[in-house]
Amino acid sequence: MIEQISVLCRRIPPWVGHEVVVPFAVTRLSLCLVAWLGFHLWRPATIFPESWQIDSKGNRGAITTLASTDPHPFANMWARWDAGWYLEIARTGYSYQAGSPSTVAFFPLYPLLIRSLHDLLFLPGTDYWFLVSGILLSNVSLIIALVYLRALLAIDYTVGIAARAVLYLLVFPTSFFLSAVYAESLFLALTIGAFFYGRQHRWPLACTLAALATVCRSQGILIVLPLLVEYLQQGNFSFRKIGWNLLSFVLPVAAIPIFLFFLSGKFGDWRVIFEAQQPWGRHLMWPWYTLSWVTHHAPLLSSEHHEWLDFSFLALLVVGVAIGLRCLRLSYSFYGWTAVVFFSSWGMLGSVPRFDLVVFPLFAVLAILGEKSGVFHTGYVISASMLAGLFMVIYSQWNWIA
Repeated sequence: MIEQISVLCRRIPPWVGHEVVVPFAVTRLSLCLVAWLGFHLWRPATIFPESWQIDSKGNRGAITTLASTDPHPFANMWARWDAGWYLEIARTGYSYQAGSPSTVAFFPLYPLLIRSLHDLLFLPGTDYWFLVSGILLSNVSLIIALVYLRALLAIDYTVGIAARAVLYLLVFPTSFFLSAVYAESLFLALTIGAFFYGRQHRWPLACTLAALATVCRSQGILIVLPLLVEYLQQGNFSFRKIGWNLLSFVLPVAAIPIFLFFLSGKFGDWRVIFEAQQPWGRHLMWPWYTLSWVTHHAPLLSSEHHEWLDFSFLALLVVGVAIGLRCLRLSYSFYGWTAVVFFSSWGMLGSVPRFDLVVFPLFAVLAILGEKSGVFHTGYVISASMLAGLFMVIYSQWNWIA
């Protein structure tokens, strides 16, 4: 066993250590430190009336203070907002109540893996250990995503650009979500993995990962068309070069209907997944209606209203993918633009600062700009890191970011 582990370690490329593991460890420990200091030095008012934390007995309990009375600060700081929904699905499965926020609004892969990891490790059945399983899953997924990101970008760009993209993702203002009990890191690993194996012409594996991504987050369906563009581009868009492996695209296309069939069998109507979005104010509509409302009616930025913050992160994505038209592969640009349309088609821009994290072409563009300009690199790393620390403190104390 020891010899096999040694052989496996020797197969790991040397860059994984200093270009992935070290930046990962430094940024995650830094986020833990600033959140812990925030608990003791700065206590903004908690807005959310149903805030909770894991108590001394390992179960969820209402929060009375966010200071030193927290018995598990380094676990609780990663479990706010949607984390509670994922933990509830992992523990008890799906439920639905018309007119109220329900777990059916969340896709199943991430909580299913939390439950599987928890059971595989034979952990106790308290909320604390489900939370630990979620944190572990998110961070392992993040490391895998970073390895894939570096490997994928190294195909087309310099090693410096590929490594820089990893760093830029880790210091992005909302990167703490990639280590929290959220599905973003798992979704990112599956998405980049799908593109990586697509570039290797391993389409059955690429489409299998794409299928898993579609049952991880709602925007998973976005990667089907960009992957198809990649497939056709590899054959110079010649229909004569289409092979049997095109059938692999059936996998991601069929994944969503399978989940909807499950919901229909459990709740009697597959449309509950859309109805469950309504209590959060999400309704499918044309993007220009959403943008028109934000630009004409959004209130000033405050602790309760973040529309302009959301809009700024959407604008960042738009600018990034626009620049990417000149320096990105066609399929990557296509993915970026489909993300822009999707994120702005729900009647609101809430959570866009978090959604930006999974659009890896954005970080490729930022890395290219950073490679060309030392001023841009320094400015981005400093400003993004400062915002990341601030946002981590705000999030860890039950105030809304995305």
